[in-house]
Amino acid sequence: MELLMEKSEDTGSEKHVPIIMKTGNGFRVKVGSVPHPMEEKHYIVWIEILADGRNYRKYLNPGEAPEADFCLSASKISARAYCNIHGLWRAV
Repeated sequence: MELLMEKSEDTGSEKHVPIIMKTGNGFRVKVGSVPHPMEEKHYIVWIEILADGRNYRKYLNPGEAPEADFCLSASKISARAYCNIHGLWRAV
């Protein structure tokens, strides 16, 4: 097992840093201000939201959009995403 360090600023951050948006039913998390590629060899493996101390994760597959909807209510929110090549990224 390897402990991964979260990144939020680095080369490629525009394609990796999660962006959290409030929706009518909870929250949507999109990966990157520029959409991340979702190809067989390079894709976002999962998106995770941390809401009031609880973790919720959606696993993705190549070809899917790099985003996830979480139907929940919370006052304290953060998000992370894992790229199979560039590692773990967190929302700033």
